[in-house]
Amino acid sequence: MKWLLYLIGLFFVGCSSVLEPESDCGECGLDVYAVNLTEISDGYYRLEYNESLAQTYTMLGATTDCGWSRHLVWDTNYRYRMGVDWVSLVNPGSMTDDNGDAKVMFSAWEPFIGYTVKVYCAYEDQCGVRYVDSLSISIVNEE
Repeated sequence: MKWLLYLIGLFFVGCSSVLEPESDCGECGLDVYAVNLTEISDGYYRLEYNESLAQTYTMLGATTDCGWSRHLVWDTNYRYRMGVDWVSLVNPGSMTDDNGDAKVMFSAWEPFIGYTVKVYCAYEDQCGVRYVDSLSISIVNEE
């Protein structure tokens, strides 16, 4: 009987976080940025379209300060029609690494030259707190 009480006591001591609310709820964050583009003003970037490619790509990043394995969702305010499907200009999802950072690819097709595309990123932490951030990318062909 003492053995069973000892085991239950160890369980409660070892799993004390199960009985207490999460102390880091709402302490995460979200900051999205373009990895290889120059920021021309707060949250605004410029992408030079490469005419020798079918699409021009760039990498976007996000910092969460919330550790690994967070699923981030991404979307844009424009879509591109490929056959009968409409596709976003950014991959729809990514996962954070050990540092809470994630990367995703953005691509623009020729019809978007002259447009400014808004890119959204969001996730929910372990306590149900939602984080949303965005940036804007102007697609230009000036070279």
